[in-house]
Amino acid sequence: MKYDLSAVEMLKLLGYDQPTGREWLEKLKQEKQINLPKTYTEFMELMVDCPLLGTSNLWIGKMEHKTSAHIPCTFYDQLQEMIDDRKGRWSKRPGRYERSLYDLFQLPAEEWSQTVDNYLVIGSDYAGGMGEFGIRIEDLQKDDPPVYWHKDADGFSMWKLENEKLSDFLLNVLIEALACVDYQSAEYELETKGWRYEEYFDLKKDDWVASKSVLKRYGIDYAAIKKYKASSGKVFCCYDENRNAFFVGSTANGEMSLSAINHSDAEHIFLDLDSLEYLFEEARLCIKDREREDELSQYYIYTKTPKTKVSLSDYCQADKPPQKGENGESICPATAKKEPLYVLCSGTDFMEVITGVLQKKPKVTNEELLEALNDYLQTRNL
Repeated sequence: MKYDLSAVEMLKLLGYDQPTGREWLEKLKQEKQINLPKTYTEFMELMVDCPLLGTSNLWIGKMEHKTSAHIPCTFYDQLQEMIDDRKGRWSKRPGRYERSLYDLFQLPAEEWSQTVDNYLVIGSDYAGGMGEFGIRIEDLQKDDPPVYWHKDADGFSMWKLENEKLSDFLLNVLIEALACVDYQSAEYELETKGWRYEEYFDLKKDDWVASKSVLKRYGIDYAAIKKYKASSGKVFCCYDENRNAFFVGSTANGEMSLSAINHSDAEHIFLDLDSLEYLFEEARLCIKDREREDELSQYYIYTKTPKTKVSLSDYCQADKPPQKGENGESICPATAKKEPLYVLCSGTDFMEVITGVLQKKPKVTNEELLEALNDYLQTRNL
């Protein structure tokens, strides 16, 4: 398990290895007459206009839900634009913010540095819209400079250190996006590149919660993972070289969520909630815990294609019984994507098969349950 990948290394493992943003970066350098840090250049040449970070705190050009592109600019440019918007109509009783702006207006631009530092503004708080992130202009010569945070309500000179290294800021941005705390943009984008998100579900607790023991079960050392702040709580990420999969998670209000990002054609890492194996586990719990409501008997078990023999990984979903059409035909429900479903068996029959096997052999494996179910399906169809 790797816990120390850089943001660029993670992007390349995810398949983002083409420097498509070089022209965009060169234009930015020419227009602003600035240098750009090596760390920023190496990351942004892979991420310019990329939907993976379309709802992140980093300005990448095209941003989701935004009408115009978000391009880095200098803090002085922003201040000058605000001054230009107010020329000729300054308030007679200005507040602290406007008074500070007016004081700058009174100064020649070359003297602004005496009262306000200049920054290259590279991002903002996407979810809350409360402030911006920037790099001091004099730090742009450094390979991996610090990143500062300016809250909108604060004075112009009040920029606080956010990250000592730009590389940590970029890693934070990427991991928060992958963790899908506020937005699912990264999940949707990665699905187009052949990746699949799996979210850990605790069947016994009937909730989407993980724990340190769950992490340990999948080879993750909680003490080794670095936690980064998110809009709420913390986020973390590590890479499993053997599975070629990322584990991302978040912690907030004493709870932890965990997702795995692996290739769509690879074996599932977590129990697939749309599989026959999941229904077996749910049936076991219902039979073992008599106080647990039997949620299967009242339904029918469906597959995406007509089947008389199934495997553990097959899509199987419990849903309402088929309805009768106007001409007496049987109408089955469909998936959320409007895909047709086909009856495998009734929930009652399914539970009877599982119960019968468990009564004979309490520690039966899922493979043995599968054999019993397939025997029933074959016998029923004789």
